[in-house]
Amino acid sequence: MNLKRALRRNLHALIAWANAPEPPGRDFSRDLSAYPMLNALVEDVARMHGKAQRAYYTWGMAHAAYLAQNLNIPRITAIELGVAGGNGLIAMERAAAAIEQTLGVGVDVVGFDSGVGLPPPQDIRDLPNLWAQGDFAMDEGALRARLQRAQLRLGLVEETIPKFLTTDYAPIGFISFDLDLYSATVAAMPLLEAPHDRVLPRVQCYFDDILGFTFADFNGERLAMREFNETHPQRQISPIYGARFYVPARFGNANWTEKLFMAHILDHPHYKDYDGLVRHPQLEIDQMTNRR
Repeated sequence: MNLKRALRRNLHALIAWANAPEPPGRDFSRDLSAYPMLNALVEDVARMHGKAQRAYYTWGMAHAAYLAQNLNIPRITAIELGVAGGNGLIAMERAAAAIEQTLGVGVDVVGFDSGVGLPPPQDIRDLPNLWAQGDFAMDEGALRARLQRAQLRLGLVEETIPKFLTTDYAPIGFISFDLDLYSATVAAMPLLEAPHDRVLPRVQCYFDDILGFTFADFNGERLAMREFNETHPQRQISPIYGARFYVPARFGNANWTEKLFMAHILDHPHYKDYDGLVRHPQLEIDQMTNRR
C-alpha cells in the first residue's frame, strides 16, 4: 500500500509539473538566436494541450509567424493538406491562437481534403501497395462541430487548390503535406507557385509520408518534391538540416524532426531581408525604426 501511495503521489506531482505554467517574465533578449523563444512557445502549447497537440505544427507555424512579424506582415495562412478525422486541424487551431497571443501575427487555418477518403491510386508512384481508395475517410458533420476557426475546403485538390489561389488569402507561411499519394501531392504544389504577395519568402513545410515503409525518392511525396525542384529553379524545397538539434530538447529524438522542410522562394523580393532568426541587435533597432 505504501508503494502504491508513493507512486500515486509521484504521478500527481508529474501531472502538476506538466500542467504548470512557465514562470512569467522570461527574457530571451540575450539569446543568440530566436530558437529559445520559439521553442518556449512550442513547449507552452504542448504543456497546455498534452499529447493531443502536434508539436511539429506549432513549431512550423511559430517560425512562419515570426518571419512574418519581422517582415511586418500582419497575417499569414497555415494549411493542412489531408485532414481526415481532423485532429491535426484542431491542433493547428490551438497553435494559431497561442501564436497570435504571443507574436501578435494573425493566423488563418485552412484544411483541404476530399471528404471521402483517398482517391484511387493512379500508378505505382502513388504506392498502391500501401494506400487504397477510401482510406482516411472523414465524418464531415462531426468535424465541423469541433472546428472553431478553421476553413474546410472539400473536394479533390486538383479542383480546390486552383479555386483557393484565386481568393483573397493571407500569405502562405506553413503547409503540412499529408495527401499520401504522389499524384495528389503534385496537384498541391501550385501553393508554392503563389505570387510574392501571397507567400512568405520562406515557407515552413511538413511532409508526413517520407520515412520507413516503402517511401523512396522515386515515389510518393519525395518524388513530388524532387520534380518540383527540378522544374522550379527559383523555388526550392529543402530539408531543415539537423532540425532535431533546434527543436525543444524533449522532441530531439522524435521522427518528425526529419519531416521538417523549408520552401525557399528565391525570387521573392523580401528573401534577403533580415528575418530575426539570428539575433543582430543593431539590425533589430533599424528594423523597428523603419516600421515607425
